Amino acid sequence: MAEFSKAIDILLILKLRNEPLFQSWLDEETLTDCLLEDMLNGEVFATIWAGCVYFYYQGKMLFAYDGTFKACLAKAFVPQYDGFEHIEMMDETELAGMKHHVDFRDAYEKIKMRFLFWEDTDVSARFYPFSFAAYPCEQYFVLDTRIEWDTEIQVVVPHCFLLMDAHAGRLLFCAAMKYSGMEGPLEYDVKELTYQLERYRDRIAEQRDDIIEQYGQYTRAMEALTGIGLPAPTGVCGDCGLLIYGFDEDQQNGKLKKITDSLTKMGWPVYAAGGIGEVDPETLFTKLGGDAA
Repeated sequence: MAEFSKAIDILLILKLRNEPLFQSWLDEETLTDCLLEDMLNGEVFATIWAGCVYFYYQGKMLFAYDGTFKACLAKAFVPQYDGFEHIEMMDETELAGMKHHVDFRDAYEKIKMRFLFWEDTDVSARFYPFSFAAYPCEQYFVLDTRIEWDTEIQVVVPHCFLLMDAHAGRLLFCAAMKYSGMEGPLEYDVKELTYQLERYRDRIAEQRDDIIEQYGQYTRAMEALTGIGLPAPTGVCGDCGLLIYGFDEDQQNGKLKKITDSLTKMGWPVYAAGGIGEVDPETLFTKLGGDAA
């Protein structure tokens, strides 16, 4: 696992809080057109990595903030065209007089619209409504969706997020894998998943104290950013839980059952849910959360 770096300068957080794109302090009528409101609505997820704040939408990075906002050129360069929000066809001669928005704040909704047209939503976006910002009064919520495991682990299990049990102060790493990604023979898939779960276990054991410390700083920073109280973590589950999703009844009773039975017999925490819509943090923590130290 890559070294965690969840600390951030509190002055940067305070500066971000006063950015119009984050929160429209001076314009209550357009408060909905900002990052904080979308975080509270479970549409945008904010996380910290290497001294920057990253905002994700539809599972992909919307903006990065390191003192100024940054965004992908292809999505952020939004033209103005006679008041129309979206045009499908235009004449070549119309390019000459075309203007573009001069700041992210004015183009915010149009930039988000481009994600809907251009990007496939990955599984992490399904959990934004259960984030620390959108789901703050519950015992279980999603604390982070950007977990930098090493490259070898990410090849097999690309999506990983962090859950928290606020009452107990426990953290639980959870890897999510779509069933269609298991295309090899049964023995191969079981062997590969076992190997990856062992790697997760080793990384957590090696960096347990640092994980707790780094996410202690992370929760303090997010509390300062959003004004939402977050408890500091005191423990982390020793295993990374595995969520397998995206299968039908025939698949569930076939190869998938053999995979989950094999992993369960070996003591690995695994939970299979055909539809990702039926999964929530409480279910995952109940099914996958082990002892924390």
